[in-house]
Amino acid sequence: MPEQNSDNFLNQSELDALLKGMSTNTKNTNINENIENVDEDLDSLLDLMGEIANITMGSAATTLSTILKRKIDIEYPDVNIIKFKNIKTNFQGEYVVVTVEYKRGLYGMNTLVLPSNLTNIIANVMLGKDPFETIEEINEISLSAVSEAMNQMMGTASTALSEFIKTNIDISPPVTQTLDFSNPTTEFPPIETDKEAYVISIKFKVKITGIAETFFWQFVPVKFAKKIKDFVDKVYQTSKNEEKEVSPEISNESYQAKRKQTSNSSNSKISKEDTVKVNPVEFEEFGRQEETISQKIDFSKLELLMDVPLEIKVELGSVKMTLREILELHEGSLIQLNKLAGEPLDIYANERLIARGEVVVIDENFGIRVTEIVSLRERMKTLR
Repeated sequence: MPEQNSDNFLNQSELDALLKGMSTNTKNTNINENIENVDEDLDSLLDLMGEIANITMGSAATTLSTILKRKIDIEYPDVNIIKFKNIKTNFQGEYVVVTVEYKRGLYGMNTLVLPSNLTNIIANVMLGKDPFETIEEINEISLSAVSEAMNQMMGTASTALSEFIKTNIDISPPVTQTLDFSNPTTEFPPIETDKEAYVISIKFKVKITGIAETFFWQFVPVKFAKKIKDFVDKVYQTSKNEEKEVSPEISNESYQAKRKQTSNSSNSKISKEDTVKVNPVEFEEFGRQEETISQKIDFSKLELLMDVPLEIKVELGSVKMTLREILELHEGSLIQLNKLAGEPLDIYANERLIARGEVVVIDENFGIRVTEIVSLRERMKTLR
């Protein structure tokens, strides 16, 4: 596997200087004007991009795990900064490079660099071969297989990013190509127009259970990262404003609850000599209880869970068959499901029924339009 040379990444002293807005090379080098003067928020920007990369690539790993039928773990990435012109000097040999362009809601580009051992595994599995088989040279068929996997992974990653920044975004189909970085004429994809511009380097360690451990890289222009940060800041501010608006109501509810508790406590001290009044048992309607429960949820405490990826499945129907019936299946056989035509389909989140809906077509893809959210009472039945 080709190894990456980290000599051209900024060291800690250079990074500290950059944070103060005075790069160690300002006297001799014309540094990119977008970051040369003062960028005191660079440190927080790197932290943010590391967090976002961890979330988006975590979602993409779930997709890759489905494709490879293997458990995949991606560790929290190492985040650094590098000049655009120095990226290609940190690699030797052939790598597969995937360029992703954001074209709606969020505009910009970033690039993934995948080593040959990882692309070999992806291509072999997708082509039905032994994952350990070595591909001497990535041909058009293998590259097409890798491209399809990247298309699915980047689609999942962009969806995760869209949910994180609360903005609808769209990407162009990823451009996948093989680059030989040993060739001095090789040009890195133009995710930046200025060769002196700074780019955020995000290095991931990926473990494919029973097959391999390897690394891959993501490169994000600082200008693009700042656009993402602007969206995140906007979401944070909106959330903060909503908390201020909800706060008085919560305080009032708390006060009423305390009054009710005090009242109940006082009533419990009634003398035994008092006449005991017996009333018929009254049960609160379940629907009303469900509404009360939902009103008392403190969503601010659930914020850490909001980015946890869930697997959503839509069940068209099911049927029980004997082994004999299964063995008698052939091309053209019809299997009748236990679902009537036009009947709503069940929607599951992590194997739990959450809603029902109907099938729709969205840009040549199947989708589901939610027509009913399953009640708390019905969800509780599924937990038994």
